[in-house]
Amino acid sequence: MEKTLNLRVHKRSFNENSNLNEEILINQKDVPDVIIGDVVEIYHIEDEESRLLLQVTSLSDEFQQKGTVSIEQSIANTFQLRAYKDVIVKKVDPKGVALDLVEMLFKDQYFSRSDFWRMRNGIIGTCVYLNKKIEHAEMRQQVMEMWSKGERVMCGTITEETRIVYRSSTAVVQIFIQMSSEMWDFDILGEDLYFEKALNGFLTDLFAKWKEQNCQHDVTIVLFSRTFYKAQSLDEFPEYMRDCIVCDYKGRYYQDFYRIVVQNERYDDWTSTMILLRKLCNSYKDKILNYHKQKGHKAPAAYNSTAAQGNFLETLNMSLNLFEGYYIDRNFDRTGKVAVVITPGAGVFEVDRELANITKQRTIDCGIGSDLVCMGEQPLHAAPLFKFHNKLAKTSLEVGDDYNIPHWMNHSFYISKSQIKARLQGSFIPRIKPPPEFNETQRRPSERKLLAHSPNKQIQDENNIPFVDYDEYDAQIWKLPTPNSTRFGSLKFSYQTRRQPQTMAEAKQIKKPRKRNVSDDYPSMAVEKGERRGSPAINIPTLSRSSSSEDISSSVGCYPIIKKPSSKESNESAETDDSFFMRRIVGSAESPVGYSRKHIHQAKSRRALINPFAPSRMQFKMTSNRRRWVHAFPTDPQGAAVQTHHYHMYNKRESSATLEKKLSRDSLKMSQLSMDMKTQSSFSNFDSTEKFSEKFSEPSSLNRIPSGLVSEDKFYVGSVDSSPTSSVQNLERLFQGSSLTSTLQHNSASDLGSLGGRGMKKARENRSYLWGPTGEQEWSPDMTTGQDWFPAHGCQTDSCLVKPILTADIHSQNFCAGISVDWKSLTMPASLPITTDYFPDKRSLENDYTVSQYTLIPEDVNSEFYSRWSLYQSFHSPPVTEDDKFYRRQPLSVTELFRELISQRLAQGFQIITKKKPPKQPLDTMSVGASPQFQHTSSLIRARPRSGPQEEIYLSIGLIFHKLTLSGQTIQVTQYRPRHEQRQLKYLYHYRFQVPDSPSYDVSTSQFKNEKLENYNWNYLDQYICTRGEGDYGLLDPLKYWRSRFFLLPCNNPATRKIIEGNDSIWPRCDIYQTRSKQELQQLISGFVRFLETLNKMRRTAQTRRQKHSGDNVSSTPTSDQQTSQASQKEAVLLSVTMASSKLIEAMKDPQTGLSMLPRQTGLPESCFIAEEAVDWCIQNIQEVKDVTSGIGLMQRLQDEHYICHSSGNPQHKFIHGFYLYNIVSPKDKPKSDMYGPSYNYLFQNEWCEVSILPVVRERAEVPLFTMDESPCQVSELWVNQLINDWRVLSGIDTGAQGWGQQSGSRVNLCAMKATLTHKYVQVDVDGNNKSDRPEWASARYHAYYSPNAAFELQLQWMVATGPILQDLVTTWGRKAQACGFHLLPVPGDPFALPSAPDSDPLRGPIFVPLDIASLSQGGKPVFHDLDQVAKSKKLLHFQDEIIKRYGFMPINVCVSETHRHYMSDEQQQYVHCTGGMFILMESSQVTSSPKVIKISSRVSKKSAGELRKDYIARQNSNTSNTEVVTQNKVGFLWSWNFMSSKRWRSPNTGDEIFQDRMLADFRQFCANENNRLKEFWNDFNLMFAL
Repeated sequence: MEKTLNLRVHKRSFNENSNLNEEILINQKDVPDVIIGDVVEIYHIEDEESRLLLQVTSLSDEFQQKGTVSIEQSIANTFQLRAYKDVIVKKVDPKGVALDLVEMLFKDQYFSRSDFWRMRNGIIGTCVYLNKKIEHAEMRQQVMEMWSKGERVMCGTITEETRIVYRSSTAVVQIFIQMSSEMWDFDILGEDLYFEKALNGFLTDLFAKWKEQNCQHDVTIVLFSRTFYKAQSLDEFPEYMRDCIVCDYKGRYYQDFYRIVVQNERYDDWTSTMILLRKLCNSYKDKILNYHKQKGHKAPAAYNSTAAQGNFLETLNMSLNLFEGYYIDRNFDRTGKVAVVITPGAGVFEVDRELANITKQRTIDCGIGSDLVCMGEQPLHAAPLFKFHNKLAKTSLEVGDDYNIPHWMNHSFYISKSQIKARLQGSFIPRIKPPPEFNETQRRPSERKLLAHSPNKQIQDENNIPFVDYDEYDAQIWKLPTPNSTRFGSLKFSYQTRRQPQTMAEAKQIKKPRKRNVSDDYPSMAVEKGERRGSPAINIPTLSRSSSSEDISSSVGCYPIIKKPSSKESNESAETDDSFFMRRIVGSAESPVGYSRKHIHQAKSRRALINPFAPSRMQFKMTSNRRRWVHAFPTDPQGAAVQTHHYHMYNKRESSATLEKKLSRDSLKMSQLSMDMKTQSSFSNFDSTEKFSEKFSEPSSLNRIPSGLVSEDKFYVGSVDSSPTSSVQNLERLFQGSSLTSTLQHNSASDLGSLGGRGMKKARENRSYLWGPTGEQEWSPDMTTGQDWFPAHGCQTDSCLVKPILTADIHSQNFCAGISVDWKSLTMPASLPITTDYFPDKRSLENDYTVSQYTLIPEDVNSEFYSRWSLYQSFHSPPVTEDDKFYRRQPLSVTELFRELISQRLAQGFQIITKKKPPKQPLDTMSVGASPQFQHTSSLIRARPRSGPQEEIYLSIGLIFHKLTLSGQTIQVTQYRPRHEQRQLKYLYHYRFQVPDSPSYDVSTSQFKNEKLENYNWNYLDQYICTRGEGDYGLLDPLKYWRSRFFLLPCNNPATRKIIEGNDSIWPRCDIYQTRSKQELQQLISGFVRFLETLNKMRRTAQTRRQKHSGDNVSSTPTSDQQTSQASQKEAVLLSVTMASSKLIEAMKDPQTGLSMLPRQTGLPESCFIAEEAVDWCIQNIQEVKDVTSGIGLMQRLQDEHYICHSSGNPQHKFIHGFYLYNIVSPKDKPKSDMYGPSYNYLFQNEWCEVSILPVVRERAEVPLFTMDESPCQVSELWVNQLINDWRVLSGIDTGAQGWGQQSGSRVNLCAMKATLTHKYVQVDVDGNNKSDRPEWASARYHAYYSPNAAFELQLQWMVATGPILQDLVTTWGRKAQACGFHLLPVPGDPFALPSAPDSDPLRGPIFVPLDIASLSQGGKPVFHDLDQVAKSKKLLHFQDEIIKRYGFMPINVCVSETHRHYMSDEQQQYVHCTGGMFILMESSQVTSSPKVIKISSRVSKKSAGELRKDYIARQNSNTSNTEVVTQNKVGFLWSWNFMSSKRWRSPNTGDEIFQDRMLADFRQFCANENNRLKEFWNDFNLMFAL
């Protein structure tokens, strides 16, 4: 169907019912064959290049214009469609315009990985176009890029096979700048220092791109380095330096330093940060190298390490410690996490093997992006490259280097503008940096001997030139062990040492030309046959014997292939010249050797070769780890995933004659290879790694087919590699071109004829390269690092993959290719894809995995709950009334449960294993998946959804695989775990770090360890989901549930505004906060009650609230109606406690002067009221009731006489002052006998947030400041007498009556069971407006007591909730809080978490502010000389408390400990500022430290939190040589920032960064007794104390 219509445009309407909301409006009469859901293509006849695809979602009868089509205006503008011009409207097949990859962009939202999956499911089958905005379940996203068949397109349709990548412009970014010795060297052009290149070049460009793309990341910038010391033993260091000195494997002593520049900052303009960075970089080197110098002490000389020797992996693990706690302190406006390391080197690092394994596994498991940006020149070998520490070099005869290429890192090479200019001018730019001069006199004789064997006689002629057999030397370096060297039973050595050739003449006679042969015993890779040609960077020679074992690279991660029967000659032959014990080995990390299984234990120390100069020759076994990120990358036309900023450039200007010569030479080599292969034994298909067979039916998986077609006139990117390659590579390349195919068929048509369709497809699917995160993009020395706007000279390509990503004009032909830095990843980092394509083969599942299964039947689980639940004693039926349904929510259906089980696994890092849609062919010839491992698992792949609830899905993380099967009303979970569990590795790390606002580098430790994923209790979590968290299964810490903590704080403090409005040049004093009056405190209580009404979703109007006494009313002037009501109350007859209870109840129910009742609400009985309002009504209307205590007593009398009761129906529930719900019992409803039995609504606590409110008893001016018997809590009326006011006792929990925690025959009430004296739990209705596409729920942990003098805590906890929906809920709470006189702010779970704590940030720590007590002494006597220890501690505690209150701090909770008079718990010593931006913890002299200098090992011992903080404070001063300063018991405060409070939470009541800096600076001045301020306050304090 193709129709010519006239184009109209319309603006989108905000009316949901309007047809103008549609993207396209079309008259069905014009296109009768178009139905809803069809995709149409629209374009101008004269401009066929700009084509638009839209999906018809409505065929409204309101649009009756014939011959026209209307498109939404913004879409028409994007695709340059002109109104009133004719366009072609053509119906297209959605499969024909299907997209391969779609990149979605979002901002200021938090999405879990399960949310990504739900969003993906919501857009499958839809049509998308560039910049299209999509909203699903309050989750908003925008189409950023689309790819189809290797090309970037403007529109297309999303199918089941479309891979979707989610990118965030508001992520958590940690930037680490390595300040190694090269930072102060000039770059290759000699124009800039490397740190200038990093700051003025890369970071400046990065911040500019952030601003251009409107990104606002949460950024932390850290400078880090390793400092070595010229010392031979630890004794050479002064005592004060030894805390953090570490000795490495070479005996060198070093320290690691971290300087945090900014932490969790979100700036629009980074100019001030760049100025600070330049300042710190200029002084960093001198400060670090001279940090430990002290007068009178001699410290060893210090020098900075090189980039390769630095603390690179330790730095990555620092960020991993933080990122692994993604579910703790969850904010709702950040998604994504990435660590960026800027190094002046070329990407080569010397690392510890065990730490490398820990880092790799943690990075892959967490799905964290790690970007390495190198300022140095790109080397001629693969990068990044790890060189492992050889810890056995001194004790073992085996020497040499062991390398590893980390595929889990994304790396880039930054090119400065000066380098770009040099390249444009055609100047030669070297890619090797000359090493520093090597002093020949310092070389040891043993090293000289290794290089050459000097003859004893004089050199006379050419044949007497000293001979150095470099090939033989290299052969020993790169040699793979032969079976002879590992089969001890038949091992035969020749201990006769043959004389080495001394001259060239002797060498010519002895040495024979070497031939490259396939190994007799270990054919793990096909190699060249025939003589060696050329001179590659590193060739792998054989030994000079006839039956040699070829040095090969085995498949990493697998044991080789089934062993061939080896010849007797091969078994008995011994190595000549050298025994294998003397051989130098260079191996790879993680690669178990290429021997058969029975010899593994005999040669564990041998590793297969990794040649960093030719990594493409290394064949790797496909693993789930290597495929974890592959679906985040676009693919080329041949289907290979590629990174767009790594670019293979081939210059087309090479002459055609040269090309023909090269191709014909390769063709001959391929023909020779095909003939030679006939005589070789076939390879087994073990481990599903396909090899060559005799019939060539399955091509080698050694290398991926190059991503382009070789033709006579054009070469695609990466199609020709100028470096020497194996014949297999050339064979695959030659099969790409039609002109070469005929040549090959002519030479060996019978052998190569089967190398078509299926064979080539499988070859493409099986290849896995060692280098790169995709595993499908080949590395070569020709790979270049271009730049965004580098013009392409002679480079032609058919793909948009090589075009610039962010700023360049994609339509320009003058833009190219190479992209030096992955700006897209650094600007809008991608989240871990939700899909992957790897699953182990059938044999591996049987041999290497254990299988466990369990079954979930939701009907059985929930029927038990229904049958045993009872609202009243005789109620055992399913819920029928609205109240019943309120407490018993609808359980999940089996389909909803199945979807949620998938969602939970995705949220914990699992990925869905996908498959390509099989073609219509017999099952035995079907290509099942994109990964070769699918060839054995056709029956294990996810089935297509059928009409009934039948579905199967596979998920994986690491080596763990889950299969979820839905069959009817049953869900079966099958878990595949490795038979040999992964060993948990631990690494203890010592370092120094300096946080912002801290004056010194503090000593700390951190532990790095990989997580054992197989220990996660999935059975427990699935039961929790099945019961909706309302049964026996509750949230536990090992489940990693999400949590966000909030504080409710009073706002509108005049002191805050005065400080903010102060003059910048003259800071106003900040100790100006005054104690609130009793009237202000009553206003806060009244506002708090109204806020809890919001939390409980009570819809209460102002008319339903009675006018309270003047102290309670927030509004300053009462209305006329309120004045009339007050007058009528005065005229009414005053009530008395001596009156009959029935009379008091009638007065309470009076509609004019009585108690304000709550409106009728689902889940509550009639005549409900709030306890706090009832007590307040008694004080106003009953003569004898003068205070809260007497009011509580009167209400308790009414409850004892059964006139009122708690709304739950619990007879044991006493009357509690606060937001507790009670109701008046109607006489006609009052039972005559046994009115309150043991059965009642025990689920009431789960649904209603009830808080006990501490009353305001006295004004501060009415009593002395304090007495020696009172604590600060009592003075501030924050103390809860546990013996009298324990809410659990008053609520009837501890009375022994059934019903609260557990009712007879029913489940445990977890909200009640988890409750403590200070905290309660309640269920949260997350999705009250039904915006989500699934049932959602959460719980809240909140303070059981509230005082207007303390903060109120509310912590959300959830497993099944959508981030944006929760964000809307919290935003609503915050808006209501402002109307009640509060502000609701996010706060950390532990504001004073030490960096050494397991779940804390290793680079974050509180700041110690010492209190100068010595300045308070008078007449040379100590300040507390006349008091005993107890009195001294108590007075000091009061003094610190008064200082804190003067600065606007308030306790974070009430005091509830019985022993509060003698000791305050850690939480009770914490204070939060009324603005929510700062925390303070009082450090008194209660806890004493060890009398010796604090050692790092103190972390291992079991200590209380107070002792650990004392140690932390002592270590902050460990750099001084004064031992007394280190060991003395300091008095002061720990200061911490609220890093959770971002700009969106700030207001004039919270202040900004300048306000917070003023507060800390003034507080430090006050505590240091500047201008005698501390002493003056001490004198005033003593004067009040004397009163």
